Amino acid sequence: MALELNDPFYTEDEALFARTVRAFYDKEMDAKLLELEAAGGEDRAFWAKAAAAGLVGVAIPEEYGGPGASPIFNVILSYELGRSVGYGTIGGNIATDLASMIVMEGGTEAQKHALAPRILAGAIQCMALTEPDAGSDAAAIKTVARRDGDDYVISGSKVYISNGLKADLLYIVAKTDPAAGLRGMTIILVEGDAPGLSRHRLKTMAFPAGGVASLFLDEVRVPVSNRIGEEGGAVALLSKTLAVDRLQTGARALGQAEIAFEMTLDYTRQRKVQGKPLFDLQHTKMKLAEMKTDIAVGRSLFFDHLGRMRSGAYSTVDAAISKNWLCKMSAAVLDQCVQLYGGAGFMDEMPISRLYTANRQFRFVAGTEELLNLQIARSL
Repeated sequence: MALELNDPFYTEDEALFARTVRAFYDKEMDAKLLELEAAGGEDRAFWAKAAAAGLVGVAIPEEYGGPGASPIFNVILSYELGRSVGYGTIGGNIATDLASMIVMEGGTEAQKHALAPRILAGAIQCMALTEPDAGSDAAAIKTVARRDGDDYVISGSKVYISNGLKADLLYIVAKTDPAAGLRGMTIILVEGDAPGLSRHRLKTMAFPAGGVASLFLDEVRVPVSNRIGEEGGAVALLSKTLAVDRLQTGARALGQAEIAFEMTLDYTRQRKVQGKPLFDLQHTKMKLAEMKTDIAVGRSLFFDHLGRMRSGAYSTVDAAISKNWLCKMSAAVLDQCVQLYGGAGFMDEMPISRLYTANRQFRFVAGTEELLNLQIARSL
């Protein structure tokens, strides 16, 4: 049920990119999953290979050495990651590249020319907003960047940061004017080897070889020239990526539902119950039919919103709708898949087990289900 190269909602360039992404994840992640897990996750060689394949920094314009691709290419990256068995073990990796979009949107010419070659060569990036007491309520962040001459001195902590463990380029959202709330938040680039920066791997419910981390900044000093955008401009810059982030999250959830369905269909045909395949039971067929229908509806929604994004008509409300519906549908499909696997689906060695566990985070990342429902309600 995966998107095919002749799918009417892919242009020729998008189809070629999707095929390249699929081949990369098949070869460099899924085929090497045990090796990557033993090593604690993907390393810089993995990112360098992705960069060589043209899968990193896809939003960087041609004038800075990149392909200048549309946000749809980031969505394709995320969708193909969702269709990978290894996602439940490794996590987000190269498909989390919204930082490049923010650099290209808010960075100075000097920053773009300096950072683009590093990103395109495979430098690992992370966007650090969330804190222990500030998730959906971004205004509650406590990390502060105080001005000291030509430098900022940053102190605070971040948590649940994807790629945070190994990132070379960390975009820290800090308050340069603590009294100004959302209008006092600024994005500042911190190099991975900056004195005063420390990190700690977080053990999560899913992604045993993932790079989710907490960050601690103790009087980290960086030049003012590391600021991305204007002081107080963080929310405006981050808002420009919200719709993309939410559609790509929904796309990844859709990919998870598709691969889980395919795996479960194969399993029911092989698993024998009283001498017959599990698939032959009427109850099994009914459940599989329901799942196939839900996925088909989800694909229709996804295709429609992909088309809206291509035409420039994709709105924040569209993004909220697609993200919420696709993620809830995916959760329901994964739950039914594990049910059909029975006890085998509860075993960590079974890929379906890790996909099921990883799936749970979709309903709160990139905007919680409740927050997005409020946004939809305000549009009524």
